[in-house]
Amino acid sequence: MEGVFVQWGPEPDDFGPSSQPVAFLDRDGVLNLGKEGYVNGPDEVELLKGAGLVVGALKEAGYLVCVVTNQSPIQRGLWGPERLGDIHHELQRQLLGEHSKAAIDLFLACPHRFKDGCACRKPSPGMLRLGHQMLREEIPTERQEGPFERRIESPVVDWWGKKPSSPHPLDLMVGDRRSDMGAGWAFGCRLFRVNASIGLTQVQLQWLNDETSGDSFQP
Repeated sequence: MEGVFVQWGPEPDDFGPSSQPVAFLDRDGVLNLGKEGYVNGPDEVELLKGAGLVVGALKEAGYLVCVVTNQSPIQRGLWGPERLGDIHHELQRQLLGEHSKAAIDLFLACPHRFKDGCACRKPSPGMLRLGHQMLREEIPTERQEGPFERRIESPVVDWWGKKPSSPHPLDLMVGDRRSDMGAGWAFGCRLFRVNASIGLTQVQLQWLNDETSGDSFQP
């Protein structure tokens, strides 16, 4: 496998290009509790308190929401994309249980290990660029069920240069790791780093302020 696994959220079939800002969210440690090792199935999905309420608030504020997550168990052969789809269905169910508008628009998962040198694993901004393309530039002709693989081009990043500008000034990246911040920086997002035991609720008041530039990051 060479690409990203893509899974659409439960939005209507006529979803198309948009000029809305995008909230890129890491998964484990932001929306749900991470596990020692990996979250290996839907029965292990444990929502971080209030995560659904914040996702709902993001949607009500006009954001599209795109989950971008590194999931190397797939490349390691521990489980496949069908299991990934089940995990995301359960995560979505729990989010909607907290807020009726907490629908994720797009799930993107890199299946590779660090040593694979792929174009998608964070801190590469590959998944963020793909999310931007699919949510704001393309008209999906068919909403496939479950995860499907999509290849991406390797992004060129000047880690020693200035932070790029994102396609929308309000785009943001929330994560609990330095690799999340690196991916957001390389895409030009506002950056918000959270404690993995608290997650998304830690930064709700910050991103609501349009003038907040977020956390600093030094590549």
